[in-house]
Amino acid sequence: MTRKHLGSISAIVLLAAVCLAGRISGDGLSQGDDSAVCAEVCPKAGERIEMPIQRFTISRDDSIYECFPGLTRCRNGRLILVYRESDSHVAREYARIIVRTSDDEGKSWSDRKVLVATEKADGVLRKYNCPKVQQLKDGRVLIVCDVFLTPPGEGRSDIKYSHLELFTSRDNGDTWTGPKAVDVSGIMPDEVVELDNGDWLLATHHLGVQYVTRSADGGEHWDPPVTLASRKGLKLCEASIVKMPGGELVCYMRENSGKGLPIYKSISTDAGRTWKGPFETLMGAGHRPVAHLTRSGKVLITYRHHPGGSGAWAKNTFAYLESAQSALETDRAKQSGIVLPLDHDRSPHSDSGYTGWVEIEPGHFLAVNYILDDAPKAQIRGYRFHESDF
Repeated sequence: MTRKHLGSISAIVLLAAVCLAGRISGDGLSQGDDSAVCAEVCPKAGERIEMPIQRFTISRDDSIYECFPGLTRCRNGRLILVYRESDSHVAREYARIIVRTSDDEGKSWSDRKVLVATEKADGVLRKYNCPKVQQLKDGRVLIVCDVFLTPPGEGRSDIKYSHLELFTSRDNGDTWTGPKAVDVSGIMPDEVVELDNGDWLLATHHLGVQYVTRSADGGEHWDPPVTLASRKGLKLCEASIVKMPGGELVCYMRENSGKGLPIYKSISTDAGRTWKGPFETLMGAGHRPVAHLTRSGKVLITYRHHPGGSGAWAKNTFAYLESAQSALETDRAKQSGIVLPLDHDRSPHSDSGYTGWVEIEPGHFLAVNYILDDAPKAQIRGYRFHESDF
């Protein structure tokens, strides 16, 4: 797979470019190789600005809608990327789950491997929706994905309209088994949370209520779902649960009313059996958070920023860094974090902001995102940034 550098980007420097130099054309910031990082735009004559966030194309096929990526780093250093191919964001004609791997920290990627593919038959598509990937404690690599029929698609009153399927690999993504259907309902699954006692927790949502389902035998059998977060007037979904150093669980969630409300969080101190919240966070107008601990002990969350209203859809992708203390703080006024813009979708049909990320080495992160930007259909893009960039 050819790796194409798109240059480097910093939202702050991008603003400086507009305000100080007026060097951006009507077609947007020109994109070239790494030697063209807006050297002309600088606060002092002859001074070159090095913009910290590097972005690059991982996969682009202008005939395919490549979207909803997830990413993990195996203990042997291999990166495993999973995403969906389809005809559109909604996927009405076909859906394929794709895996690629990288053994050089994301500098190059393997050819695509199709795990499963479906096509519309008799007017109905059995749609694979949004996959997640992780390496379990026992070394297996796990992909979990929600599956349902389109039409009717999302939003049916019966939570059983959707179920989850699992794919597993015992050789770091070289070969896979599955799909294996499991008795977990809802859509947009999180990664599995492996608890100290061996239980698994898996979050899904349905009609504005966030649920979590427990397995005591490594995913073979599942308890009925319990409500993780629900509040009148809120539409909570797309959870990402972080296991904190002290054992607490913090669940970050999208609020989907379209009013630009912040990402919310709920907190459990009893291994996910009960939850307090939801509480507001400092991440305004956030969709589909992806949260993990960093090696420095902080919480990093990548997410789509969409303020709602009648404006353009899904233009911006952000990262947010906060301390463990802030993550556990329920009072918004006492929280503290920093937002780092990762990308901006210039397409008039913008669609971006579902992400995954890993820590390559201490303080050095690699994120993946789907975005239209300069393509007619969504592509998979990568980003390199550092904790010091915040």
